[in-house]
Amino acid sequence: MEATMRVEVRSRVPGGQRLPDVLVELAQERTTVRALIRAAVAEQVRSWQGDQVRCRAMLDRQYLTDAEVRAQAATGVVRLPGRADAEPDVEAEVARAWRAFERGAFALFVNGVQADTLDEEIVLRLGEPVVFVRLTALAGG
Repeated sequence: MEATMRVEVRSRVPGGQRLPDVLVELAQERTTVRALIRAAVAEQVRSWQGDQVRCRAMLDRQYLTDAEVRAQAATGVVRLPGRADAEPDVEAEVARAWRAFERGAFALFVNGVQADTLDEEIVLRLGEPVVFVRLTALAGG
């Protein structure tokens, strides 16, 4: 009998804002990066349903890539997508997260090892860290 695997997801977005931690439950310890991202995003959206505006703002900011920021900055202003009042849709947000992972907007580390692809199989073990890191280019390079 396999026990449910519970993974605490902690995230930060640029500017030091702290996103609410969420607890993701998976049926087994062996999964894929794609499945873990799906579970984490779905739980984040569910946990933030009480504050739709804040949820939307954090989700939009979370997946904005450095290339998008640089391109917009060249025009004189950086804007988040204009959907502040749109209710977050789990499937749409999962798809955005997958695209952001593939574009390198964030990385996933399991027990200190970086996952490279969405379909990569990972093994989650009790007490081993799982970390989502929002990547930001260093100034000047």
